Amino acid sequence: MKVRSVYSKTPLRITLAGGGTDVLWYSRLYGGAWVSAAIDKYVNVYISDSSKTSNKINSTHPIISQCLKLANTKRNLEIKSSSDVPPGSGLGGSGAFEVGILNALYRFQEKLVTQEQLAQKATYIEIRKLKKPVGPQDQYITALGGIKYFEIDKTGRVTYESLKIKPETVSLLEENLLFFSTNIQRDAATVLNDAKKGLLDNIKSNKIISALNEIKSLGLLAKKFLILGKLDDFGSTLHQHWLIKKRLSGKISSPKVDEWYNEALKAGAIGGKMMGAGGGGWLVFYVNKNKNRFREKMVKTGLKEQKVKFDWKGTRAIARDRNYHD
Repeated sequence: MKVRSVYSKTPLRITLAGGGTDVLWYSRLYGGAWVSAAIDKYVNVYISDSSKTSNKINSTHPIISQCLKLANTKRNLEIKSSSDVPPGSGLGGSGAFEVGILNALYRFQEKLVTQEQLAQKATYIEIRKLKKPVGPQDQYITALGGIKYFEIDKTGRVTYESLKIKPETVSLLEENLLFFSTNIQRDAATVLNDAKKGLLDNIKSNKIISALNEIKSLGLLAKKFLILGKLDDFGSTLHQHWLIKKRLSGKISSPKVDEWYNEALKAGAIGGKMMGAGGGGWLVFYVNKNKNRFREKMVKTGLKEQKVKFDWKGTRAIARDRNYHD
């Protein structure tokens, strides 16, 4: 009997600029713009034929259930997954999981689906079916890979382009961005819902929209600095972004996160921020000199450094067929 199996590997992501402007309640009013990068931390999905495991068991997970329905999968499958980082790290794990499962399912069925189509389908699941208060940022960059600039218009249409950054600039950017895990997990939907609820309060709504408008403008400036190779200037936009982002919700930071951030500035960081919606997960800092001394000081505060490089391939899947004798 021939048994088919598929393995997919999908990168996680970091947001370099404009994060948060992709959320639909904002982008439907003003449009969004952001810069994201895929990184070499991955969500892995394994799918194989199984006579023992039915899709009914797999479908208890809401994301898996929706992916199975969208891919019109009727065979009994065994689905396993693993991740290089814990959930709630602020690196787009949910989006990468959706993209990875869909990629594996379509490859399993030998159906040709582009990376962009995978991003569109995963976004549909996250926003339309699961009703998450998010935007399409995670699904697109984890599917496509690389460092890209995205826009979303008021109708929800997403366009993108690869940033034309010199190779030496990319290498230096990798060197100067230092990542640390906080061991604090958070739910992005909780943070994003808190910001959205602010719109119901007339006093807060103008402040929230104003903050996101500033983040979008700052993102365009950061994009310009990356293309021009002005990385220290780019690093300073991270600091400005973080200060603006904290105005969106009281759940974005915490006394402990503020303590870590202030220590980082004292140790030589030009800027930094919490990954994802905030509230916990990974911190990133832009440091252009004395990096080893900076690392030592941050580790002493309780943070754990994570080595990161960019991923340029996006999601990929490999199919294997093997003969099995009972």
